[in-house]
Amino acid sequence: MELIKIGEKTYYIKNPTNIGIYKIDNENVYLIDTGNDKDAGKKILKIIQEQGWKVKGIITTHSNADHIGGNKVIQDRTNCKILANNIEKSFTENPILEPSFLYGGYPFKDIRNKFLLAKESTAIQIENNLPEGLEYFNLKGHFFDMCRH
Repeated sequence: MELIKIGEKTYYIKNPTNIGIYKIDNENVYLIDTGNDKDAGKKILKIIQEQGWKVKGIITTHSNADHIGGNKVIQDRTNCKILANNIEKSFTENPILEPSFLYGGYPFKDIRNKFLLAKESTAIQIENNLPEGLEYFNLKGHFFDMCRH
């Protein structure tokens, strides 16, 4: 994973699912998505700590496992909040919903894996609680309440 600066307050971590970073001040950042598993979450935290930053929150674009897989380890280690939009909040808190939705019932063992089943994390609804300078746009289509920041 590599940290790349793309704007005054914006960065991303190059990853199969890129991780956005928005600096709200000199030491606090929001992540946009967290990769596909706890190992991605640990690598993200290492990069953040190397910069001297602290994770204030995670903004979820949508709740597919490859976008929320690092949420739990990051939330457990930093006590940050996770923001998710409507149905994405439900899937983030109840990740069994993703493979169940794809399969049409309780998912059999072979599809309960890190690619389709993230660890649960606690989320709050995106409303007027994004950091100053960020806004989101609803982009329903790829997933139920997907949004972009």
